[in-house]
Amino acid sequence: MLELLFLLLPIAMGYGWFMGRNSIKQNTHSEKQDLSIKYSTGLNYLFSNQQDKAIDYLIEALKVEDDTVEAHFALANLFRKRGELDRALKVHEHLVRQKHLRSEEKQQALFELGKDFLSAGLFDRAESMFLKLLKSKQFGLKSLSYLMQIYQSTKDWDQGVALKKAIIKTRDKKLMHTLANFYCELATSAFENEQFIEVLELLENALVQDPNSCRANWLMARIYEHHEQYEQACRCYQDIYHQDSEFFPDVIEKMQLCYTKLDAQDTFYKFIRKVYEETASTSTLICYVNHLESKHGTKKATDFILSALKRRPTIRGFKHFVKMQMSQSEQQTTSEHLDVIKELISAYINVKHRYSCRTCGFNSSTHYWSCPSCHDWEQLKPVRGLEGE
Repeated sequence: MLELLFLLLPIAMGYGWFMGRNSIKQNTHSEKQDLSIKYSTGLNYLFSNQQDKAIDYLIEALKVEDDTVEAHFALANLFRKRGELDRALKVHEHLVRQKHLRSEEKQQALFELGKDFLSAGLFDRAESMFLKLLKSKQFGLKSLSYLMQIYQSTKDWDQGVALKKAIIKTRDKKLMHTLANFYCELATSAFENEQFIEVLELLENALVQDPNSCRANWLMARIYEHHEQYEQACRCYQDIYHQDSEFFPDVIEKMQLCYTKLDAQDTFYKFIRKVYEETASTSTLICYVNHLESKHGTKKATDFILSALKRRPTIRGFKHFVKMQMSQSEQQTTSEHLDVIKELISAYINVKHRYSCRTCGFNSSTHYWSCPSCHDWEQLKPVRGLEGE
């Protein structure tokens, strides 16, 4: 009897192992079946346009297996693209609450949740999400960009400047350029309050962050002009040309005034001639032609502008040529005809936009340091071509 018991014991153990293995398989199969049912039900609700119920079922499926996380990210992003931010928030908030998610998935959930809050205009909540991710290798740089976007929207320049160390560490040129403009915004406020020493310190900081920020030199020139330090102002205007030749036409008049104050007009026109030869800008052409006309007479100026317009015709250049012809005309009838042409050209120019954003193509008759459309800094510049420079 005892021998029979020892004989049956291994069989009983084997049977127990076999039944246990089958039970695990059945449980796994049951879980997968439950998962499949939840997803099928959720998709059916989604296709039936019952999206709230669909979200509940699809979120419930997350509790079963981690493999569904990517599906939830995809679903939430779809809702956000469709403008259904409340649904996107619901999915991402649920993901953030999951304790069993890997660190990378948790960070992604926080990042996407921050983007949801930002899209909804909830800047304080978006800010808190992105601040948590500043040390993340995967999302740190993107979070910094969104934080600077938030501070730009709220005009909280000090908060942006507070991120200086983190931005310098990234060595990202666009972020450094944005930081430089934050310093320029603070400098503008200080200038309005006549805190001139603070203005110069802020602008020097701006140029450290981005040596190519023509805005910083433009503001610095204003400071020097205000204190009648015209030589320093002239250097700032020259720096602007070397930083951004496309923006330079907007500072020609102020630069000319500074050189006039220094009684150094010949130096100014020599520089303008050089700029014209390098850029063929209409503004520099008109400025130099006026100089030729006053110093060498009408004929030399007329020959110069005609030659220039043949090489590169522009409407503004032609308008100035007509104006010159009017002053030369001795016959009243001819002068009246030219005046009609000049007025027609002026009317045409007045309805055209003066500035265009180099990033998004936004057009404007007024200059903005930050494009009202894409919000990029220092990208709104004078239009070039037949209707511009």
